[in-house]
Amino acid sequence: MRGIYPPILTDRGLVAALTALAGDAPLTVVVEASELGELPAAVESAAYFVVAEALANTVKHAAADECVVTLRRSGDVLALAVRDDGCGGADPSGSGLDGLQRRVEALDGTMEVTSPPGGPTTVQAELPCAS
Repeated sequence: MRGIYPPILTDRGLVAALTALAGDAPLTVVVEASELGELPAAVESAAYFVVAEALANTVKHAAADECVVTLRRSGDVLALAVRDDGCGGADPSGSGLDGLQRRVEALDGTMEVTSPPGGPTTVQAELPCAS
């Protein structure tokens, strides 16, 4: 899968790219990651954009103070979650999330958004990452 690929992913890897993204956010963002090993470029890109869109939505809509990004690799699956402490009630069919859903599904992955009124909102994705 080709397309936009942030240079920081090539230069420093997914965790460093997400840490940089977190540092630019106007709220506290904690990135928690286990050892991910080498990931296919398409998986890194999809994971990066899932987190970026989730953070953008958090800033824009959630009135959140903090967001936690977790990444774990278990065998050939990369699991990620973005959870904020905001007001919830997000529309999971928004155009940005819908585009990400298609990107994730193109890699045979899954993505789910849960956002009950009152919060929190959690975006979870699982991406196959066999090399």
